Amino acid sequence: MIISMVIVVLAVIGWWAFVPRSDQPAAPVADIAGIAREVGLAQHWDPAVADGLPKGWQPVNVRLVTAEHLPATWQAGYDVSGGKYIRVLQTANTSSEWVKTQTGAGAAKGAVTIDGVRWAKTERSDGGERSLVRSEPLAGLATVVDGTGNWSQLTRFAKALKPLSKSSLATKGPTSVG
Repeated sequence: MIISMVIVVLAVIGWWAFVPRSDQPAAPVADIAGIAREVGLAQHWDPAVADGLPKGWQPVNVRLVTAEHLPATWQAGYDVSGGKYIRVLQTANTSSEWVKTQTGAGAAKGAVTIDGVRWAKTERSDGGERSLVRSEPLAGLATVVDGTGNWSQLTRFAKALKPLSKSSLATKGPTSVG
């Protein structure tokens, strides 16, 4: 029995030694516009990209999220100053369930008007994440901005969102990061 236990422990140690691990944070995404263009073509959308963000705000995950029982969702997430994270989420097939899922069923915290459009403010019960929910579609897509940033950072991010077709990123090559 002891020999069996030793063999199992050695096998686990061997397995652990060969499993790749990374101590490095995710690398910034270099070609946001290219990924947005591909998603837009595949979904027949004009996804929003953040154009003109402050220096140091780095895109770290840009993708189309597909989850069971929820519509396909465009997501572009950024690491922002102070170790915070903010992302935009968009879909063409919105529902109250989609909004509730994206905002973590956060409690209403008022509203803010950004460039003439009303955004509802919500905050999760633990206070760790906040969301802005756009009252009208952006290029035909329901839009939520959420993350761990403060209200000012979320508002600044929401203000920077432009449909790819109207963004200066649409004509540039890959974004320089580093």
